[in-house]
Amino acid sequence: MTVARSAPGRRAPADVVRAVLRDVGRTVAHADLAIAYCATVTVVTLVVMLQPEERTAEILARVSGNLDNLRAEPILSMLGSAFVVESIWGLALVVQLLVVLAYLQRFVGRLASLVVGLAGHVGAGLVVAAGLATGIFHGFVDESVAATTDVGVSYVMAAAMGFLVLAVPSRWRWWYLGATAAYWLVPGAITRTFTDAGHASALAIGLLLALVAARVLAAEHRARDETPD
Repeated sequence: MTVARSAPGRRAPADVVRAVLRDVGRTVAHADLAIAYCATVTVVTLVVMLQPEERTAEILARVSGNLDNLRAEPILSMLGSAFVVESIWGLALVVQLLVVLAYLQRFVGRLASLVVGLAGHVGAGLVVAAGLATGIFHGFVDESVAATTDVGVSYVMAAAMGFLVLAVPSRWRWWYLGATAAYWLVPGAITRTFTDAGHASALAIGLLLALVAARVLAAEHRARDETPD
C-alpha cells in the first residue's frame, strides 16, 4: 500500500485550512477594538429585539440613518445607526465583521481602523442621502423613502474590506479585489436598493483610502531612498 504525499514545498489543503483558522483565531483574540465594537452591536441589537414590537420599531426608526433623521438629529442618526442591526439574523454579518475588523486593526492599528470604519459608514450614508434627496426633489424617488429604516454595520464592513486590499500580497490582490467587488456589487445589480448604493459607496471609500495610504507609503519610501546616509 502506498501513501499519497503532497509534492515537496506544497502543503496539504487540510494543513492550509488549519493554519488559516489559527491565524484568524490569533488575530481576533488580539483585536480589542474590533471585539468591543462587535460586542456592543450584538448587545444593543439583542436588547432592542427583546423589546415589544412597537418599541423595537420606534427605536430603530429613531436611530435610522434616513433623510428625516439626518435633518432632525444628524449625529444620532449617523452614529447610532452603526450600533444596531435590523434583526437577530443580521448578527451573522457581525461575526463576519469581527474577522474583517480584526485584520484591519492588525494591519493599521486602532485609530486608523476607527477612521476607515467611520469614513465608510458616515460617508456612504451621506452619499446615499444626497442621492435620495436629489431623487425625491426631481420626482424619481417616492417621498416615503425619507423615513425608511436604515441601520446596520454593512457600510463599515464594505469600507474595511476595500481598505484591506493593501494588506493582500500583490500576487493575490486582483483576486481579492474581484471577490470583494462581487460580494458587495453583484447583489446590488439584482436588487438595486439604496442600501446597495451605500455598499458600493462604502467600498469605493475604502478603496480610495487604500489608494491614498499606498501613495503616502510610496512617497515615504522614496524620501528615505533619496536621503543621503
